[in-house]
Amino acid sequence: MAGFSSYDDFINEATVNGKTYRQDINKNMLPTTAAVAGEWSFLARGAGNPGADALFNTGTNLTFNPITAATTNAASIQHGGDVSPDYKYIANASAFSAAATTMPSILMLVDLVGYYRVTSVTTITSQAMTNTLSAFSTFTADAGTDVCTHSNINLFPYTRVQLTTTTTLPAGLALATDYYVIKVTDTTCKFATSYANAVAGTNIDITDAGTGTHTINTLLPRYTSGAGLKSFMWNSNATAMGAATPSLSFPAYTNSAQSTGRATPATLPVGKTAAANGLVLYSGTGSGKYGPFMPFQAGDSGIAKVDNVQISVSYVSGEFSVGICKPLITMPMTTIGVASEREFFSQVPGGLPRIYDGAALYWMIYHGANTPTNSAFYGHADFVWG
Repeated sequence: MAGFSSYDDFINEATVNGKTYRQDINKNMLPTTAAVAGEWSFLARGAGNPGADALFNTGTNLTFNPITAATTNAASIQHGGDVSPDYKYIANASAFSAAATTMPSILMLVDLVGYYRVTSVTTITSQAMTNTLSAFSTFTADAGTDVCTHSNINLFPYTRVQLTTTTTLPAGLALATDYYVIKVTDTTCKFATSYANAVAGTNIDITDAGTGTHTINTLLPRYTSGAGLKSFMWNSNATAMGAATPSLSFPAYTNSAQSTGRATPATLPVGKTAAANGLVLYSGTGSGKYGPFMPFQAGDSGIAKVDNVQISVSYVSGEFSVGICKPLITMPMTTIGVASEREFFSQVPGGLPRIYDGAALYWMIYHGANTPTNSAFYGHADFVWG
Protein backbone atom coordinates (compact mmCIF):
# COMPACT_ATOMS: atom_id res chain seq x y z
CA MET A 1 0.00 0.00 0.00
CA ALA A 2 1.33 3.42 -0.98
CA GLY A 3 2.76 5.14 2.09
CA PHE A 4 3.56 1.97 4.04
CA SER A 5 6.04 -0.80 3.24
CA SER A 6 4.41 -3.26 5.66
CA TYR A 7 1.93 -3.57 8.49
CA ASP A 8 4.83 -3.03 10.90
CA ASP A 9 5.67 0.21 9.07
CA PHE A 10 2.01 1.28 9.37
CA ILE A 11 2.13 0.73 13.15
CA ASN A 12 5.51 2.48 13.41
CA GLU A 13 4.31 5.57 11.54
CA ALA A 14 1.26 5.87 13.79
CA THR A 15 2.82 5.07 17.16
CA VAL A 16 6.48 6.05 16.93
CA ASN A 17 6.36 8.87 14.40
CA GLY A 18 3.01 10.21 15.61
CA LYS A 19 1.45 10.38 12.17
CA THR A 20 -2.11 9.95 13.34
CA TYR A 21 -5.16 12.09 14.08
CA ARG A 22 -8.45 11.24 15.81
CA GLN A 23 -11.63 13.16 15.06
CA ASP A 24 -14.78 12.70 17.15
CA ILE A 25 -18.09 13.52 15.51
CA ASN A 26 -21.44 14.59 16.96
CA LYS A 27 -24.03 15.62 14.36
CA ASN A 28 -27.75 16.32 14.59
CA MET A 29 -30.12 15.47 11.78
CA LEU A 30 -31.87 18.82 11.48
CA PRO A 31 -34.55 18.74 8.79
CA THR A 32 -37.79 20.71 8.79
CA THR A 33 -39.76 17.46 9.21
CA ALA A 34 -38.94 13.92 10.29
CA ALA A 35 -37.30 11.61 7.75
CA VAL A 36 -39.21 8.59 6.46
CA ALA A 37 -37.76 5.07 6.37
CA GLY A 38 -35.96 4.51 3.07
CA GLU A 39 -34.85 8.12 2.60
CA TRP A 40 -31.32 9.57 2.66
CA SER A 41 -30.18 12.84 4.21
CA PHE A 42 -27.02 14.93 3.96
CA LEU A 43 -25.97 16.02 7.46
CA ALA A 44 -23.97 19.17 6.65
CA ARG A 45 -26.61 21.57 8.00
CA GLY A 46 -27.07 19.82 11.34
CA ALA A 47 -25.63 21.31 14.52
CA GLY A 48 -22.86 19.63 16.50
CA ASN A 49 -19.18 18.92 15.81
CA PRO A 50 -18.42 19.98 13.17
CA GLY A 51 -20.97 22.79 13.23
CA ALA A 52 -23.65 23.53 10.67
CA ASP A 53 -22.51 24.63 7.22
CA ALA A 54 -23.37 28.11 5.99
CA LEU A 55 -22.23 27.46 2.44
CA PHE A 56 -24.40 25.25 0.27
CA ASN A 57 -27.22 27.75 -0.25
CA THR A 58 -24.75 30.41 -1.36
CA GLY A 59 -23.12 31.07 -4.70
CA THR A 60 -24.26 31.80 -8.25
CA ASN A 61 -27.12 29.77 -9.70
CA LEU A 62 -26.04 26.78 -11.85
CA THR A 63 -22.32 27.41 -11.25
CA PHE A 64 -19.80 24.87 -9.98
CA ASN A 65 -18.13 25.68 -6.65
CA PRO A 66 -15.09 23.57 -5.69
CA ILE A 67 -14.82 22.63 -2.00
CA THR A 68 -11.80 21.95 0.19
CA ALA A 69 -11.36 21.58 3.93
CA ALA A 70 -10.28 25.24 4.00
CA THR A 71 -13.40 26.59 2.24
CA THR A 72 -15.06 29.25 4.41
CA ASN A 73 -18.29 28.07 6.12
CA ALA A 74 -17.98 24.54 4.70
CA ALA A 75 -18.00 22.97 8.21
CA SER A 76 -16.48 19.71 7.01
CA ILE A 77 -14.99 17.05 9.29
CA GLN A 78 -11.36 17.66 10.23
CA HIS A 79 -8.81 14.97 9.36
CA GLY A 80 -5.43 16.30 10.45
CA GLY A 81 -4.60 18.70 7.62
CA ASP A 82 -2.56 18.24 4.45
CA VAL A 83 0.27 15.71 4.70
CA SER A 84 1.72 15.32 1.18
CA PRO A 85 4.05 13.85 0.09
CA ASP A 86 2.78 11.35 2.68
CA TYR A 87 -0.34 9.29 1.99
CA LYS A 88 -3.24 9.54 4.46
CA TYR A 89 -5.90 6.88 5.15
CA ILE A 90 -8.82 6.14 7.46
CA ALA A 91 -7.66 3.35 9.75
CA ASN A 92 -10.65 2.90 12.08
CA ALA A 93 -14.11 4.40 12.55
CA SER A 94 -17.17 4.03 14.77
CA ALA A 95 -20.76 5.29 14.71
CA PHE A 96 -23.80 5.06 16.97
CA SER A 97 -26.92 6.85 18.17
CA ALA A 98 -28.82 6.81 21.43
CA ALA A 99 -31.84 8.59 19.95
CA ALA A 100 -35.14 6.72 19.87
CA THR A 101 -36.41 5.20 16.60
CA THR A 102 -33.17 5.89 14.68
CA MET A 103 -32.27 2.25 14.04
CA PRO A 104 -31.49 0.62 11.76
CA SER A 105 -29.56 3.19 9.74
CA ILE A 106 -26.36 3.57 7.75
CA LEU A 107 -23.86 6.42 7.89
CA MET A 108 -21.79 7.03 4.75
CA LEU A 109 -18.71 9.25 4.78
CA VAL A 110 -18.10 11.17 1.55
CA ASP A 111 -15.50 13.61 0.27
CA LEU A 112 -17.48 16.43 -1.36
CA VAL A 113 -15.34 17.94 -4.13
CA GLY A 114 -17.87 20.60 -5.11
CA TYR A 115 -21.48 21.60 -5.70
CA TYR A 116 -23.81 23.54 -7.98
CA ARG A 117 -26.47 25.74 -6.37
CA VAL A 118 -29.85 25.56 -8.17
CA THR A 119 -32.26 28.41 -7.39
CA SER A 120 -34.17 28.35 -10.70
CA VAL A 121 -36.54 25.62 -9.49
CA THR A 122 -39.51 26.86 -11.53
CA THR A 123 -37.68 26.50 -14.86
CA ILE A 124 -38.66 23.25 -16.58
CA THR A 125 -36.37 23.35 -19.61
CA SER A 126 -32.83 21.99 -19.61
CA GLN A 127 -30.51 24.43 -17.83
CA ALA A 128 -26.82 24.70 -18.71
CA MET A 129 -24.29 24.60 -15.88
CA THR A 130 -21.24 26.86 -15.71
CA ASN A 131 -18.02 24.89 -15.24
CA THR A 132 -15.01 27.19 -14.90
CA LEU A 133 -11.59 25.66 -14.37
CA SER A 134 -9.42 27.08 -11.58
CA ALA A 135 -5.74 26.96 -10.67
CA PHE A 136 -4.62 23.53 -9.48
CA SER A 137 -0.81 23.68 -9.46
CA THR A 138 2.08 25.51 -11.07
CA PHE A 139 4.40 23.46 -13.27
CA THR A 140 7.69 23.47 -15.12
CA ALA A 141 8.42 21.67 -18.38
CA ASP A 142 11.47 19.68 -19.52
CA ALA A 143 11.89 20.00 -23.28
CA GLY A 144 14.19 16.99 -23.37
CA THR A 145 11.72 14.50 -21.85
CA ASP A 146 8.35 16.28 -22.31
CA VAL A 147 7.81 15.74 -18.57
CA CYS A 148 6.10 18.48 -16.56
CA THR A 149 6.74 18.75 -12.83
CA HIS A 150 4.02 20.05 -10.51
CA SER A 151 3.45 20.14 -6.74
CA ASN A 152 -0.06 18.75 -6.18
CA ILE A 153 -0.27 14.97 -5.75
CA ASN A 154 -4.07 15.06 -6.27
CA LEU A 155 -3.73 15.15 -10.09
CA PHE A 156 -5.36 12.01 -11.53
CA PRO A 157 -4.45 10.36 -14.84
CA TYR A 158 -6.57 11.33 -17.87
CA THR A 159 -7.83 14.54 -16.25
CA ARG A 160 -8.98 17.26 -18.67
CA VAL A 161 -6.91 20.39 -18.01
CA GLN A 162 -6.18 23.78 -19.50
CA LEU A 163 -2.91 25.66 -19.09
CA THR A 164 -2.17 29.30 -18.36
CA THR A 165 1.02 31.29 -17.91
CA THR A 166 2.24 34.69 -16.84
CA THR A 167 4.38 34.98 -20.00
CA THR A 168 4.77 32.21 -22.61
CA LEU A 169 3.78 28.53 -22.39
CA PRO A 170 6.30 25.84 -23.36
CA ALA A 171 6.40 25.38 -27.12
CA GLY A 172 3.92 22.70 -28.19
CA LEU A 173 1.30 23.83 -25.67
CA ALA A 174 -1.38 26.49 -26.18
CA LEU A 175 -3.75 28.60 -24.12
CA ALA A 176 -7.52 27.92 -24.00
CA THR A 177 -6.97 24.34 -25.17
CA ASP A 178 -8.10 21.09 -23.55
CA TYR A 179 -5.30 18.66 -22.73
CA TYR A 180 -5.38 15.30 -20.95
CA VAL A 181 -2.97 14.11 -18.28
CA ILE A 182 -0.58 11.19 -18.69
CA LYS A 183 0.53 10.55 -15.12
CA VAL A 184 4.21 9.65 -14.67
CA THR A 185 4.58 10.00 -10.89
CA ASP A 186 2.63 11.78 -8.15
CA THR A 187 4.30 15.07 -9.10
CA THR A 188 5.17 14.60 -12.79
CA CYS A 189 3.07 14.18 -15.91
CA LYS A 190 2.93 14.60 -19.66
CA PHE A 191 0.10 16.08 -21.70
CA ALA A 192 -1.90 14.56 -24.57
CA THR A 193 -4.22 16.15 -27.11
CA SER A 194 -7.10 13.73 -26.41
CA TYR A 195 -8.33 11.27 -23.82
CA ALA A 196 -7.57 8.38 -26.22
CA ASN A 197 -3.99 9.61 -26.68
CA ALA A 198 -3.56 9.93 -22.91
CA VAL A 199 -4.70 6.33 -22.41
CA ALA A 200 -2.34 5.23 -25.21
CA GLY A 201 0.55 7.22 -23.72
CA THR A 202 0.94 9.42 -26.81
CA ASN A 203 2.17 12.73 -25.45
CA ILE A 204 2.74 16.19 -26.89
CA ASP A 205 6.28 17.03 -27.96
CA ILE A 206 7.46 19.98 -25.87
CA THR A 207 10.37 21.79 -27.50
CA ASP A 208 11.21 24.48 -24.94
CA ALA A 209 10.42 25.33 -21.32
CA GLY A 210 8.62 28.59 -22.04
CA THR A 211 8.99 31.64 -19.80
CA GLY A 212 7.18 32.89 -16.71
CA THR A 213 5.06 30.89 -14.26
CA HIS A 214 2.88 28.15 -15.78
CA THR A 215 -0.31 26.81 -14.17
CA ILE A 216 -2.40 23.65 -14.57
CA ASN A 217 -6.12 24.41 -14.26
CA THR A 218 -8.77 21.81 -13.41
CA LEU A 219 -12.46 21.83 -12.53
CA LEU A 220 -12.28 19.39 -9.62
CA PRO A 221 -9.85 19.95 -6.71
CA ARG A 222 -9.54 16.19 -5.98
CA TYR A 223 -10.26 13.04 -8.01
CA THR A 224 -9.62 15.43 -10.86
CA SER A 225 -10.64 13.04 -13.67
CA GLY A 226 -13.96 12.21 -11.96
CA ALA A 227 -12.94 8.58 -11.46
CA GLY A 228 -15.15 6.98 -8.80
CA LEU A 229 -17.17 10.14 -8.19
CA LYS A 230 -20.95 10.21 -7.70
CA SER A 231 -23.55 12.97 -7.79
CA PHE A 232 -26.60 13.70 -5.67
CA MET A 233 -29.25 16.41 -5.23
CA TRP A 234 -30.29 17.61 -1.80
CA ASN A 235 -32.29 20.43 -0.25
CA SER A 236 -29.51 22.73 0.94
CA ASN A 237 -31.84 25.50 2.11
CA ALA A 238 -33.27 26.13 5.58
CA THR A 239 -36.87 25.60 4.42
CA ALA A 240 -38.70 22.81 2.64
CA MET A 241 -39.03 22.56 -1.14
CA GLY A 242 -42.37 23.43 -2.73
CA ALA A 243 -45.34 21.10 -3.16
CA ALA A 244 -44.44 19.19 -6.34
CA THR A 245 -42.97 15.88 -7.48
CA PRO A 246 -40.83 16.67 -10.54
CA SER A 247 -38.61 14.23 -12.36
CA LEU A 248 -34.97 15.23 -11.91
CA SER A 249 -32.31 14.55 -14.51
CA PHE A 250 -28.99 15.40 -16.08
CA PRO A 251 -29.79 15.75 -19.81
CA ALA A 252 -26.02 15.99 -20.27
CA TYR A 253 -23.02 15.21 -18.09
CA THR A 254 -19.36 14.30 -18.71
CA ASN A 255 -18.16 10.96 -17.38
CA SER A 256 -14.74 10.07 -16.00
CA ALA A 257 -13.62 8.91 -19.45
CA GLN A 258 -14.24 12.56 -20.47
CA SER A 259 -17.11 11.56 -22.77
CA THR A 260 -19.65 14.36 -23.06
CA GLY A 261 -23.39 14.08 -23.72
CA ARG A 262 -24.00 11.30 -21.21
CA ALA A 263 -27.52 11.35 -19.73
CA THR A 264 -29.61 10.09 -16.82
CA PRO A 265 -31.40 6.81 -17.75
CA ALA A 266 -35.02 6.83 -18.91
CA THR A 267 -36.49 5.91 -15.49
CA LEU A 268 -35.87 9.30 -13.95
CA PRO A 269 -35.51 10.07 -10.25
CA VAL A 270 -38.64 11.70 -8.82
CA GLY A 271 -38.34 14.48 -6.24
CA LYS A 272 -40.33 14.42 -3.02
CA THR A 273 -43.03 17.02 -2.47
CA ALA A 274 -42.11 19.51 0.28
CA ALA A 275 -38.70 17.79 0.64
CA ALA A 276 -37.20 18.74 4.00
CA ASN A 277 -33.87 20.47 4.61
CA GLY A 278 -31.01 18.03 4.07
CA LEU A 279 -33.11 15.42 2.26
CA VAL A 280 -31.74 13.76 -0.87
CA LEU A 281 -34.66 14.84 -3.05
CA TYR A 282 -35.39 11.59 -4.90
CA SER A 283 -34.52 9.10 -2.14
CA GLY A 284 -37.11 6.78 -0.65
CA THR A 285 -38.96 3.65 -1.72
CA GLY A 286 -41.09 3.02 -4.79
CA SER A 287 -40.97 3.96 -8.46
CA GLY A 288 -38.55 6.74 -9.37
CA LYS A 289 -36.72 6.54 -6.05
CA TYR A 290 -32.94 6.18 -5.87
CA GLY A 291 -30.53 6.51 -3.06
CA PRO A 292 -28.42 8.28 -2.49
CA PHE A 293 -26.81 8.92 -5.88
CA MET A 294 -28.11 9.90 -9.30
CA PRO A 295 -28.11 6.96 -11.74
CA PHE A 296 -25.53 6.99 -14.53
CA GLN A 297 -25.85 6.05 -18.17
CA ALA A 298 -24.92 2.38 -18.58
CA GLY A 299 -21.18 1.75 -18.53
CA ASP A 300 -20.17 4.89 -16.63
CA SER A 301 -18.18 4.62 -13.41
CA GLY A 302 -17.64 8.27 -12.50
CA ILE A 303 -18.65 11.85 -13.27
CA ALA A 304 -16.31 14.72 -14.16
CA LYS A 305 -18.96 17.46 -14.40
CA VAL A 306 -22.66 18.16 -14.82
CA ASP A 307 -23.34 19.97 -18.09
CA ASN A 308 -27.15 20.37 -17.83
CA VAL A 309 -29.81 19.83 -15.19
CA GLN A 310 -33.58 19.61 -15.73
CA ILE A 311 -36.72 19.63 -13.58
CA SER A 312 -39.77 18.22 -15.38
CA VAL A 313 -42.31 20.47 -13.62
CA SER A 314 -41.93 23.50 -11.40
CA TYR A 315 -40.78 22.75 -7.84
CA VAL A 316 -42.79 25.92 -6.96
CA SER A 317 -40.35 27.23 -4.35
CA GLY A 318 -37.10 26.59 -2.52
CA GLU A 319 -33.69 25.66 -3.87
CA PHE A 320 -31.38 22.67 -3.92
CA SER A 321 -27.77 21.78 -4.56
CA VAL A 322 -26.15 19.21 -6.85
CA GLY A 323 -23.10 17.69 -5.18
CA ILE A 324 -20.20 15.71 -6.65
CA CYS A 325 -18.54 13.44 -4.13
CA LYS A 326 -16.39 10.38 -3.51
CA PRO A 327 -18.02 7.75 -1.24
CA LEU A 328 -15.41 6.54 1.27
CA ILE A 329 -16.88 4.32 4.00
CA THR A 330 -20.25 3.04 5.22
CA MET A 331 -21.10 2.33 8.86
CA PRO A 332 -24.23 0.16 9.33
CA MET A 333 -25.92 0.70 12.72
CA THR A 334 -28.45 -1.84 13.98
CA THR A 335 -29.08 -1.20 17.68
CA ILE A 336 -29.71 2.00 19.63
CA GLY A 337 -26.73 2.83 21.87
CA VAL A 338 -24.46 0.15 20.41
CA ALA A 339 -21.51 1.35 18.34
CA SER A 340 -20.79 0.06 14.87
CA GLU A 341 -17.03 -0.30 14.40
CA ARG A 342 -14.78 -0.78 11.38
CA GLU A 343 -11.04 -1.52 11.17
CA PHE A 344 -10.18 -0.91 7.53
CA PHE A 345 -6.73 -2.43 7.26
CA SER A 346 -8.00 -6.03 7.36
CA GLN A 347 -11.81 -6.03 7.62
CA VAL A 348 -12.82 -4.36 4.36
CA PRO A 349 -11.92 -5.50 0.82
CA GLY A 350 -9.84 -2.87 -0.95
CA GLY A 351 -7.97 -1.82 2.15
CA LEU A 352 -7.73 1.60 3.76
CA PRO A 353 -9.78 4.44 2.21
CA ARG A 354 -7.42 7.20 1.11
CA ILE A 355 -7.92 10.81 2.21
CA TYR A 356 -6.42 13.36 -0.18
CA ASP A 357 -5.06 16.76 0.79
CA GLY A 358 -7.91 19.24 1.12
CA ALA A 359 -10.61 16.56 1.55
CA ALA A 360 -13.99 17.99 2.61
CA LEU A 361 -15.58 15.15 4.58
CA TYR A 362 -19.30 14.88 5.42
CA TRP A 363 -21.75 12.26 6.65
CA MET A 364 -24.79 11.12 4.72
CA ILE A 365 -27.35 8.89 6.43
CA TYR A 366 -29.76 6.23 5.23
CA HIS A 367 -32.88 6.12 7.40
CA GLY A 368 -33.94 2.53 8.02
CA ALA A 369 -36.69 3.85 10.30
CA ASN A 370 -38.73 7.04 10.60
CA THR A 371 -36.20 9.44 12.14
CA PRO A 372 -37.33 12.41 14.27
CA THR A 373 -35.83 15.87 13.82
CA ASN A 374 -32.81 16.68 16.00
CA SER A 375 -31.81 13.03 16.29
CA ALA A 376 -28.13 12.95 17.25
CA PHE A 377 -25.49 10.66 15.75
CA TYR A 378 -22.03 10.13 17.14
CA GLY A 379 -18.80 8.51 16.06
CA HIS A 380 -15.11 8.93 15.39
CA ALA A 381 -12.45 8.31 12.76
CA ASP A 382 -8.74 7.58 13.14
CA PHE A 383 -6.50 8.89 10.34
CA VAL A 384 -2.96 7.60 9.77
CA TRP A 385 -0.38 8.70 7.22
CA GLY A 386 3.07 7.65 6.06
